[in-house]
Amino acid sequence: MLAGYGIVAVVVVVPFLLLLPLATGDDYIEPEDANTAGTYAVNSTFEANLDSLAAALTANASATPAGFATGTAGTAPDKVFAMALCRGDTNASSCGACARAAFVAGKQSNPGNKGVAVYKDACTIRYSGRQQFMNFIRQEQWQVSQIIWNIQRAATSVSGPAAGWFNASVTKILTALVEQAADAAGNSTTKKYFATGEEDFVPKIYGLAQCLPDLVKEQCHECLKSLHNSANLYMRDSLPKWIVTRSLWCSLWYSVRKFYDGRSMLQLSAPPPPPPADTPVVTKPGEEKKKNTTAGLSVGLASSVVVLLILSVFAFIRFKRRTKTVEIEHPLRKITRAQCTIFDLPTLQEATEDFSMNNKLGEGGFGTVYKGVLSDGQEIAVKKLLGRAGHGLDQLHNEVLLLAELQHKNLVRLQGFCLHREETLLVYEYIKNGSLDNLLFDTSSGNALNWKQHYNIILGIAKGIVYLHEDSALRIIHRDLKANNILLDEDMDPKIADFGLARLLGEGHTQTRTARVVGTFGYMPPEYLARGSVSTKIDIFSFGVLVLEIVTRRSNCRPEDHDSVNLLSDVWNCWTKGTVSQMIDQSLDEYSQSQARRCIHIGLLCVQPDPDDRPHISSVIFMLTRENMDLQQPSQPAFYFGRESAPSSPSWGQRSYVYDRSGVPGVSANGVTLTEIYPR
Repeated sequence: MLAGYGIVAVVVVVPFLLLLPLATGDDYIEPEDANTAGTYAVNSTFEANLDSLAAALTANASATPAGFATGTAGTAPDKVFAMALCRGDTNASSCGACARAAFVAGKQSNPGNKGVAVYKDACTIRYSGRQQFMNFIRQEQWQVSQIIWNIQRAATSVSGPAAGWFNASVTKILTALVEQAADAAGNSTTKKYFATGEEDFVPKIYGLAQCLPDLVKEQCHECLKSLHNSANLYMRDSLPKWIVTRSLWCSLWYSVRKFYDGRSMLQLSAPPPPPPADTPVVTKPGEEKKKNTTAGLSVGLASSVVVLLILSVFAFIRFKRRTKTVEIEHPLRKITRAQCTIFDLPTLQEATEDFSMNNKLGEGGFGTVYKGVLSDGQEIAVKKLLGRAGHGLDQLHNEVLLLAELQHKNLVRLQGFCLHREETLLVYEYIKNGSLDNLLFDTSSGNALNWKQHYNIILGIAKGIVYLHEDSALRIIHRDLKANNILLDEDMDPKIADFGLARLLGEGHTQTRTARVVGTFGYMPPEYLARGSVSTKIDIFSFGVLVLEIVTRRSNCRPEDHDSVNLLSDVWNCWTKGTVSQMIDQSLDEYSQSQARRCIHIGLLCVQPDPDDRPHISSVIFMLTRENMDLQQPSQPAFYFGRESAPSSPSWGQRSYVYDRSGVPGVSANGVTLTEIYPR
């Protein structure tokens, strides 16, 4: 009896629950009734107030331990109320990125509506023109704004003890998380009312609970219990792979794959399986002793079978993981056919003086880069990845397989790679002058570029992009073009580097879509942030930002003064006033004013909000090389913040955080890359 139950529980639950998305992937957007919330016009005072407040809350939420910010901007009837809350496991950069994208998504999905709530995987935002918005914590009903669930069944349905045991396990962890998050609401000094946990089921069950920091303990508990009850409605006689229930005040998640960062706060054991249903048995006189003996043997045998079965499942899972490792490593064997050198570890240790700190060139999200010299005197750059597990290895495959196929003077050349136990290293040609980022923005270095070098760098980057988009056998979108991914050789010729986030476009396709946004804020276009639209116009937008940064020698992500929000806004303000020459790099002794102005003109065309208004890269080459070619007039760039939209005071109300423009680096800090790798 018990053995049969164990077989159902393990055999049914495990195969159908192991593979699932780590996140919902889609935004859930909840607009207020326009008749109640009201509407606003494009370029109105209300929209300017909304944009200013969105920028402020994006910065403030990412700067606080709770990942939470509220505020107001403007005066009635154009006053805006808003809040932003990031999921408790997100870091500052991810928090700011999510909040910014959520405000963009809210405006684009419901243009003109004064009241919108946006639920993303990593954050929730809401804005409204109504004062009642600020009193939401006194509402008695914790209505569920969003329920996302995913269910796959063994056949047409699954019921009985397998579903019952699984659902009992889910109930146990959700109940524990409700209590843990509510306790945090009563005791936390950081006001991060947040809890995560895992439970030892087969497979493991992971959960997360969070409340708005404005709630007290009792309100947090009541809100989460309401979501828990809603989740239970979707768990009757079924095996949901994950469920997300969210309201504006709290959220409750569970999944059979870990979807949050960091260690679990709670470690729970699975509840015992319920006893099998009793079946009446008629026992003849004199058979009682025999029956008891037989029952004892049956129970012992059944228990042994269950234990062996569970051990077999774990052995199978470990075997699959080992098999997966072998399968992951297999694509690298293709590199030998691309005539890419396979280095051994001792060779690279000797070349880099055992990865000495004196040889360190830089450090990024996936590892550290060292300079090395091979025995024949050849200089190399060695990227030592942080580990072989997870997306780091996926990035390795992506970069190696792509660069082995790409050959262009404006792309960094891959020399080879090394795999040794847990060590994973990529070997590139050594680029003497380092990254463009250092030369442009590090004024302490004393290295200044002349105008000819400025122009040749712009043209060289464009030629590299032409090769990726149009001339190579593979049609590639880089997705992370930025100043510190442009390397400069001894002749100051640019080379595009870091293809870990590159995306292939299939033959005949001009665009695709992704559920997860990757890239660096300040260089990503609005349609990609808001909808995940992937096309070559992503790289065009990034190139436009780069052009403006090169000509002005200013960063789009690090404003130089308190009056600046981002470089795109500053350039556009000067362009409309006819004073764009003020934006040109002041360290230049001599330069062609017409050529510099033309580059700014091209840069503005590349950062248009509508991707259809941005030129193709081949057209950009014509614009750069044919000075008699007439250019279309640009319109206002994406992410434009006019000076008139700045708040009249540095803070909004008693409960708002101080808004310091110098602390709002465009959208987020340059160099912060949000990464989700797509293995080939």
